[in-house]
Amino acid sequence: MKKFLDIWQKWRVVIVTLLAFLVLWIMKSFFTIKIPTFSPITKAIEDFSMTDLFYEMSDMKRQDNSFITIVDMTELINRGDIARALEQVEACEPAVIGVDMVFQGLKDDSLGNNALRSVAAKYSNIVWSLRLYDFDNKLGYTFPDRSFFVEETGATEAVTNMQGTKVGRVKRKLVRGWELNGELKPAFVCTVANMYAGEEIAPTEDTDIDINFMPTDFTVVSWDEIEQNADLLTDRIVLFGAMHEEGDMHITPLGKIAGLELLAYGVQTLIKGNEVKDIAGYKLFLYSFIIVMFIFIERSWRKDWIGRRRSPLARLLLNFPIVGSLISFIWVGLIMFGAYLLFVKYDISFNLGYAFGAIAFLVTAESSYNIIRDYLKDKINEKDNS
Repeated sequence: MKKFLDIWQKWRVVIVTLLAFLVLWIMKSFFTIKIPTFSPITKAIEDFSMTDLFYEMSDMKRQDNSFITIVDMTELINRGDIARALEQVEACEPAVIGVDMVFQGLKDDSLGNNALRSVAAKYSNIVWSLRLYDFDNKLGYTFPDRSFFVEETGATEAVTNMQGTKVGRVKRKLVRGWELNGELKPAFVCTVANMYAGEEIAPTEDTDIDINFMPTDFTVVSWDEIEQNADLLTDRIVLFGAMHEEGDMHITPLGKIAGLELLAYGVQTLIKGNEVKDIAGYKLFLYSFIIVMFIFIERSWRKDWIGRRRSPLARLLLNFPIVGSLISFIWVGLIMFGAYLLFVKYDISFNLGYAFGAIAFLVTAESSYNIIRDYLKDKINEKDNS
């Protein structure tokens, strides 16, 4: 017992830090139990991402994109008008056109049908939208929603579905390949990026990456101003679709944005190769452990330093909770800023949730440590007295 007490006291810093993570794990397990009362808390925990905070911090430093132009055709309904707008875009000699709309089935407007069919057959640099529905665990998606002219013209099509989180449906990830009845279909953003690069920079495979949502100003041209802005379309990726259609708005770390803009962020991530990389596994725990241990050492040193002050007034003032809270706030801010710099420079997302959660339970962990220490001392004293 005495030997164990010696170890307990010698490794105080490490043990308290481990206890903080243990308390965090217990609390996390408690809140993630399927209890209706805690459902909102559970959803908030599952949907939280440190990158959301980093994007907020970067909002004042929006970057410009020089290779993607969005053509907004929200007001266009007639297929013939849409075909003419696409002809106008092609006249500007873009590198690639990605059409984010499906022309399902033939309409009564035969001229409009033929005009779209002609555009699809004539131009090989257009990627048409393919949407998948009715998910099956074994086969993947089972129902494709595609344009009527794709099979007869041999036009290129790719999947425009974008993966969302299970709870809040927040779009953060880009899937490279989607399964349709057991067959892997390429993602729209990957096909557009590959066609623009002239090589396969994003292969079709059953994997995903985190989209980089660093706030970007994409060039947007209205369908009726295409000819006047030809220089903004030449040699660029042109994403053609609706920017103001409520049914095609998606929740992202930047808030609610149009599906076309979401696709633009996905394409930009692939072209720049700056997908968000998470620190995962044992490395995340190790770094989080070091941060929490450092904060505990700093608190212990500060407590000892205050205790050595000769002035009672100085000890009184320095022991006020607001002083400790202010110092903790400064440390948290510095750690956040360091993680932010890591994200901005290397596109690495350091999830500080575990570290901050454990820091919040340091007082509880230290109290638990002291209770166990005092218990061991009492047991040793009882044994010595007997």
